[in-house]
Amino acid sequence: MERLQKTIAKAGIASRRKAEELIVNGKV
Repeated sequence: MERLQKTIAKAGIASRRKAEELIVNGKV
């Protein structure tokens, strides 16, 4: 369970960073 939560957390952080990058780039 811990591994799954860590993976989900990492994925969430990654997607959040990607979203921020897109916003900064003006794509969103």
